[in-house]
Amino acid sequence: MKLVKRALAFILALALMLPLAGCGQIVGRYRIVETLGEQSYAIGFRNDDYVRYYVEAALQVLEADGTINGLANSWFIEDSTYYASSIDALDQFPGIPQRTLLVGCDPDAYPLSYIENGQYAGYDVELARAVCSRLGWTAQFISVKSENAYDELMSGNVDCVWGGMTLDPDERDFTVLTPYLTDELVIITRADTGAKTLRGLKGASLAVSVEQKYMDLLQADEKLMNRFGEIKRLTGGLQALLDAVNSGQASAALVSSTAISRFGG
Repeated sequence: MKLVKRALAFILALALMLPLAGCGQIVGRYRIVETLGEQSYAIGFRNDDYVRYYVEAALQVLEADGTINGLANSWFIEDSTYYASSIDALDQFPGIPQRTLLVGCDPDAYPLSYIENGQYAGYDVELARAVCSRLGWTAQFISVKSENAYDELMSGNVDCVWGGMTLDPDERDFTVLTPYLTDELVIITRADTGAKTLRGLKGASLAVSVEQKYMDLLQADEKLMNRFGEIKRLTGGLQALLDAVNSGQASAALVSSTAISRFGG
C-alpha cells in the first residue's frame, strides 16, 4: 500500500505540471522534443534516526567551505544544487561515533549515481564519500530504487537513501531533507536524423527505463501514450536508452535533463 501511495504521489506531482511544448533544443547529439515535468532529488532517513543530524551538519560544512560547489561544477554544466551552509555546523557534535554509513543509491541515475567498472560513481556518490570523510565514517553503497526507499529504510538495509532519489518532500513515514536538485523529464531524439517535434513521433517507438514510475507517468497522459506505437522498457539505465536511440532500436527516449546535459556533448 505504501509503495502504491508513493507511485501515485510521483505521478500526481508530475501530472500537475503542464507539459511544455518541445522547443527542439539541441543538446550534443540529441534534440529535446518535449518536456513532461519536473522531478526533485533529495536524501531520506528513518524518522528520529540521529545519523540524519550528523550528515546534515557535514553537508552544511561542505557547502560553506566550497567542497560541494567544486563537486557540482565537475559533474554538471553549472551548479544548480542547494544546501544550507554553516562552517561551524559540526561543532555541536564533539566525539562523533565511528560507523559505516549504509547508503542506498540508484545504480541507474547517471550522473548522480551509477555503476562503472563494478564500482559506484557519480555526484551523489562522491558527495556521500566526502561527508563520511568529514565525519570519520566509511561509506558503503547499496542499490535501491526510489519507490523502495521506505521498505529499505525500515528494514535496516540502509541508513539513508541518497543517490538519484526522487523523494516526496512531504513524506511522513520517513524524513526527507529539503531537495537539493530539481531537473526535468524530457523526451529526446537524435539531433541528426530524429523527429524535430513530438508530432513527428506519431507511431514511433519510445525507450524508457524499467521502473514502473515512468510507465505510470506516460499512462497518466492518454494522448501522449497513444502517440507512440511501441514503448520499450530497457534495463541498463541512461546508456541503454541512448544506445537504443543511436542504433535506431527506438526513435526516442525518456531521460532526465541533468543526465542528457552531461552525456549529450
